[in-house]
Amino acid sequence: MFVDTALRADAKRRVREIGSADIIVGIPTYKNAKTIGAVIEATAEGLARHFPDARSVIVVSDGLSTDDTVQVAQMTPVPEPVETVVTLYQGLSGKGSAIRAVFEIAQGLDPQALVLMDADLRSVTPAWVERLAGPIMSNDADFVTPYYSRHPNEAAINDLLAYPLTRALYGPDLRQPLGGEVALVGDLVDFLASKDVWETDVARFGTHIWMTTLAITRGWRLAQAGLSTKTHDYKDPAVGFEPKFLQVAGTMFRLMTIYRRAWPTSAAVRSVPVYGSTYLEEPEEIPPALDSIWGAFNKGLSQFWDLWPTVLTPENWDGVRQNLRQTGERSYQLEMPPALWARVAYDFAVVYNKGEGDPDKVVTALLPFYYARKADLIKQATQWDHGTYERHIRDQADLFVQLKPYLLERWESYIPWSQVEL
Repeated sequence: MFVDTALRADAKRRVREIGSADIIVGIPTYKNAKTIGAVIEATAEGLARHFPDARSVIVVSDGLSTDDTVQVAQMTPVPEPVETVVTLYQGLSGKGSAIRAVFEIAQGLDPQALVLMDADLRSVTPAWVERLAGPIMSNDADFVTPYYSRHPNEAAINDLLAYPLTRALYGPDLRQPLGGEVALVGDLVDFLASKDVWETDVARFGTHIWMTTLAITRGWRLAQAGLSTKTHDYKDPAVGFEPKFLQVAGTMFRLMTIYRRAWPTSAAVRSVPVYGSTYLEEPEEIPPALDSIWGAFNKGLSQFWDLWPTVLTPENWDGVRQNLRQTGERSYQLEMPPALWARVAYDFAVVYNKGEGDPDKVVTALLPFYYARKADLIKQATQWDHGTYERHIRDQADLFVQLKPYLLERWESYIPWSQVEL
C-alpha cells in the first residue's frame, strides 16, 4: 500500500527539536549491529574535525532490524555539537525507502549538504566526510560519487555493468555509479523526495543508480570523492543476489527509455574531477566463491535456455553456444569475453525496453551471463595487482563505448523475431 511519508511520528518530533542543519549524514541500516557504531563514530569525528562551525546531524534510518542495530546506534556517543536521529522508516522495505526517510528529514532541516553513507563499512575514516561533503560546502559540485578501490569479487555488478553502461550511455566517467557513499547539495532534496518512484525498485537497490543517472541527465555539477579503498562485511556473492540484480539492472534499463532523448546523442566520454587523492590502495582480499557462482549460473542456464535465443541476436547466441563447456553431468561453464558480454548486455537492454514479454523476467535472464562474466574476471584477476585490474575494467568500458552503434542500431530497428512467451 502506498504511504505518503517514510517518517514516523518520533522522527518528525526530533526534526522539530533540532530545527535546522548545515550538514546531514544519512546512514540506511538493516542488521548492521557489528559495524554501525564504528561508522557513526568515524562520521561524527569527521564532522566535528572538518566542519566545526557547522550544525551537523547524523540520521540512522533503519528497516526494522532484528539484531541490536538500533540500540547500538542510539548508545554510540558523538561529540558536540553533532546531533543524532535514530528512527525506523515506514513504507516499502529496502534501502531506497531508508534514503527516502533521510530525504524527508533533510526537507525539515534544510541543510546545505546531504551525505549518504553505507552502514556496513569497515574502512570508513573521518576524512571520508570531508571529501564527500567538501565539494558541496564549497559550492564546487552538486552531486558527489565515491572514487575508491574494491575487490573484484565483490564489485562486479558496478564494474561489469553499471560503470561501463552508464559511461557509454551518458558520457561522464564516474567510476562508482553504484557507490553507497554520495553527497548532494541540499537544494536537490525536495526534487528527489518528490519524485514518484518510492513504490518501485528505486525504493530497494535501484536508488543509487537512479540518483546518479538523474544527476548526469539533469546537468548537475559532478565530482568524485577520493576515498582510497572500501571494505565492508563479506556476503556470499550468489546468496540472495537475484533481487538486487533485478532492481539495479532493471532500473538502469528502464531509465534508458525515460532518457531516450539523452543517451543516443550523448557526447564522448568526459572526465569528472576527483576531490582529494586519486591514490587507490590494494583492496582487502575477498574469497572468490567460484563454486557458488557457477552453481548459480547452472541454475539459470536450465531455467532460461529456451528464453535466451529470443533475446540474443543469432550471432550472439552462436557465440554463447560456442563458448559453453560441459564440466560434469548437468554442469557447465561459459567463457564470457568482454566484447561478447557487452553485446549480450545491449541485447538484453533492448529487449527489456522493446520486447513484448515480462521485462523483469528478461533482466533476470541476464543474470547467468553476469555470473559467467564475473567468474572469468575473478580467475584472471588472481594474477593482477589493482592497477592491472583497473586497466582491464576501463578497457572493457571502452568496448561498451565502441559498441554503442550496435546498441543504437538494435534499439532503432528492433522487431521481435520470436513469439515465444516470456
